[in-house]
Amino acid sequence: MFEAILFLLLTFYCQFLVEATSSQCSVGPEEFEWPSQFVRSGAANIRVLVQGSGPAVVIIPSYGRDGGNDFNRISAALVEAGYLVLRPQPRGTLGSTGPMRNVTMGDLTADIAQVIDTLAGGQAIVMGHAFGTLVTKVAAANYPEKIPAMIVASAGGLYVPDNIAQTPSIAGNTSLPIATRLAALQLAFFAPNHDAHIWLDGWYPDTLAMEYTAVESVPSMTAIWGGGNTTQILQLIPAYDPFLPRDQWNQTTDMFPDRVVSVVIDDASHALFPEQNQAVLDAILPWLAAQSSKLG
Repeated sequence: MFEAILFLLLTFYCQFLVEATSSQCSVGPEEFEWPSQFVRSGAANIRVLVQGSGPAVVIIPSYGRDGGNDFNRISAALVEAGYLVLRPQPRGTLGSTGPMRNVTMGDLTADIAQVIDTLAGGQAIVMGHAFGTLVTKVAAANYPEKIPAMIVASAGGLYVPDNIAQTPSIAGNTSLPIATRLAALQLAFFAPNHDAHIWLDGWYPDTLAMEYTAVESVPSMTAIWGGGNTTQILQLIPAYDPFLPRDQWNQTTDMFPDRVVSVVIDDASHALFPEQNQAVLDAILPWLAAQSSKLG
């Protein structure tokens, strides 16, 4: 009798989720670890992993990857420090749905803005990783009242070497031989003697293609490089990141000297978070404490 009642309850719950989110009722392992909410953004339905309470920190992942396992440890630490951590999943990953063709950066930043309005009370500090830093910058430029401060972790430079710029499309192409993908990961994403195998999984080729197209919609990189006119910026520079050669380390601080704090993270490359999670946390917590006190 109990099993029958439980089955009926689960059936009704799944039907409710399908109607409320326009997605299939599938519960992945991450569902048990992270409570989730879905946020409508135009034709998109964005799944947001929600943890903690307090000032809101939104995390945006890198090219073609979800915002799940790569950010587990940093999210748990931020929750323990007293923050509400929101991880909106890019379209095509972990249950987020929406148009995937002819998507602009304006569309992707509208998704972030809707999450901030719905779950963060209208304001949040946004932390982007790698490609996610570009989404973060454009979002802060488009919605300065919602994003007064941002963290850009592993942001590439204005001038990325050609052989490095193509590595995400190689590493994220799951149809290529593992050896080819691993070579790209070792070249561009992980510092010497770090295990690049851990990033062979977690790629979404359709999402990667969508994001590549969205980048082409940005008319001027320099116009959005500092977010809004008053956006406070913490820049995390991995010491071995080939997307930001050493001669460009001061690029952002030179452009916006009054509002940028720059920290170099030793023994890390573009992947950063799985390489030096504690060093990242040590860098961001004092800065977050100062900036979060200004949130409305």
